[in-house]
Amino acid sequence: MASIASFCKDLNIEEFDAYGDFSKDRKSSILRKFEGEVATNFGKEDAVFMPSGVMAQNIALLIHSRNIRGAENKDTSMSFACHHSSHLLLWEENSYSELIGMNAVVIDTSQNTCASSVGVPPIRLGDVESTLCETYPTLSSFILELPHRELGGKLTPWDDVVRIGELCKRRGIRYHCDGARIFEAAAGYDMELREVAEPFDSIYISFYKGLGAISGAMLIGKKEFCDEARIWLRRFGGNLYTLLPYFMSGYMGYNRHVIGVEGTINFRERLRKLKQVTRRISEETKFSTIASFDPETPETNMIHVYLKVPFEDCMKARDKIVQRMGVSIFNRIKKIEESEQSYGRGYRAKFEWTIGDANGSVADEIFVQAWDIFCKETINI
Repeated sequence: MASIASFCKDLNIEEFDAYGDFSKDRKSSILRKFEGEVATNFGKEDAVFMPSGVMAQNIALLIHSRNIRGAENKDTSMSFACHHSSHLLLWEENSYSELIGMNAVVIDTSQNTCASSVGVPPIRLGDVESTLCETYPTLSSFILELPHRELGGKLTPWDDVVRIGELCKRRGIRYHCDGARIFEAAAGYDMELREVAEPFDSIYISFYKGLGAISGAMLIGKKEFCDEARIWLRRFGGNLYTLLPYFMSGYMGYNRHVIGVEGTINFRERLRKLKQVTRRISEETKFSTIASFDPETPETNMIHVYLKVPFEDCMKARDKIVQRMGVSIFNRIKKIEESEQSYGRGYRAKFEWTIGDANGSVADEIFVQAWDIFCKETINI
């Protein structure tokens, strides 16, 4: 909170925003100024700050569905399509159904796994085409997550991203980006944010994930879309009396990690770091004997690590590394259930590995040494 207060002082902020500052412009409101800067960087007309991503994405779905069905069909239950690993399906308690009465058309790529890969592939144009070829007269929007967080940060190939957008346009379907980690995706594609945003009708971004804010999200799109989003933000109870602590921490994280502050490891550098560290671990230790990276080569600054070592033995080996080196190779690790495809391939535990500010400054050699100990401790179990 002290750093947020200091940031406010640097910007000469002397008053709170009030209920989202809806009636103010970008010159008279620091919140509207922040929204405008983000919109400009993404090549869109406007943006709206919101307390949470769940709220933001439900509002986006609702607006798109109402615009598609029109007033004459206001009682029609609308649908949206998304990948089976979407956050909306896994972690939001069916909010899209319970709150806004929508149905999900699920595109499952889990059966597309190839023999050489332990994980699930990202959604591709063919997956979307086969779904949209079926008759879905109530389908109002398609959500593409960039990157696929639950798949180890994998990216849908860029040509597919563009062609899916063209397909949606031909079908009269709104194209929405779940961009909770879009900054990571832009680094993975080696593209500017406005280039990544260009095919989409609307984009959701998060400020508390890769940018390290307290909380907060934004919806980005055309002015008409954002004007309507502000109305729904009020209806959802999201335009709090003041959002200042949230949006200022987001503004600070945005300036630090996206605009760039000296001494900060940007997303392209994080990706390069993960690539070189995973390559060295694979080449210089017995990692491949007991584990696999998914994807094999990082596409963003996150990756999944699958281990053939029993969960309990993973914990014991990790603790020995902590005792010897004072570092931990993972914090949270999950048991792989028998129902999961990777269990049949001999894997028993997995975890997500992300390079950020803290571990991004650790020397490559430390990672290699730690994994060398882990391999030696577990290889004969």
